[in-house]
Amino acid sequence: MLLVASSTEIATQVGSATGVRVFEGARLITADGSAPIENSAFIVANDTFTAVGRKSAIQVPAGAVRIDLTGKTVMPAIVDAHGHLGFLDAATGKLSKANFTRENYIDHLQRYAYHGVAATISTG
Repeated sequence: MLLVASSTEIATQVGSATGVRVFEGARLITADGSAPIENSAFIVANDTFTAVGRKSAIQVPAGAVRIDLTGKTVMPAIVDAHGHLGFLDAATGKLSKANFTRENYIDHLQRYAYHGVAATISTG
């Protein structure tokens, strides 16, 4: 799952002696066709999801590090299986090989990441 949260806050909290973290308070989109879970919680133990659901229904193990995601949305990462990175000028909306620069390519990747796209195949 892609976590949309403060990486600084998480980085300081992930060093739990038990290896268990509970992420709580976010709107959780599971992408299984069900409605988003408001005020969710999910537990990650040793890099494995062990529980997912409403915060009120999840029993948090003793010693777990709690990470507050209130006001955030968590969802699985999106994969774009057919893209044309770098050819669009976002300012003008025009497609051209002249737009294919390192800076524009990086801009496209950053825009993808912002919108939850974690992987893409650029087909030219």
